[in-house]
Amino acid sequence: MTPVIDDVTHHFEWRGLYDGASILWDRESGSIWHHVTGQCLYGPLEGTKLGGSGNLLHMSVKQALALYPDIQVALSDRPLREERNRFWPLAEQVPMLPERFTRTMAGEDTRRPTMDVGMGVWTATTKRYYPLEYVLAQDDFVIDDFESGRLLVYFDPQGHALSALYTQATSAEWSGAELLLSDGAVIRAGVLYGPEGDRRQIQRPLQVFTRWYGFALMFPETEVYEGQ
Repeated sequence: MTPVIDDVTHHFEWRGLYDGASILWDRESGSIWHHVTGQCLYGPLEGTKLGGSGNLLHMSVKQALALYPDIQVALSDRPLREERNRFWPLAEQVPMLPERFTRTMAGEDTRRPTMDVGMGVWTATTKRYYPLEYVLAQDDFVIDDFESGRLLVYFDPQGHALSALYTQATSAEWSGAELLLSDGAVIRAGVLYGPEGDRRQIQRPLQVFTRWYGFALMFPETEVYEGQ
């Protein structure tokens, strides 16, 4: 990882845990950084924020090829596991945090269980967490008022994770693995198509499919979506 800060290339390394999250250290200034927000937490560059950050999205190879036809795919020699069902994020929850995590945490938000799984989204003014169980309980998607527009959060049947994007639709329904939106658009294999079948660019807030404790510690002011 080599971002440029004030025209100087900085080299980053993993240096431990803080508030249950990984922190990075840069060789040039010796500063400590949050690995998700890009915020400098301590050191000569404290208060600086790395720019150009984007979303790390969960997707299958099929989805990646559909979104980016020219993408290069790295193949692992590790054996493939059997195909997972839609509930695997819940089934594989770690029962508790290891002590090496909890001893770095000053406090904990008890509005949700520590190891709860969900989608955290954030902008400069809004932070909101969507528990996976609430999305699954509402036919695997929710359309929520978000700032001055609407946000669609849905369980991707191919990526086996939650995904969030801005939408003008007011409702939706599933047709197999396709999500049909009321504005005529359709989401197929992670790609958004218009009513005429034209590919459309997806607009998203910053987001992370994560456990509750991590998102709540990162954004203590976060709202929690309570379902409808």
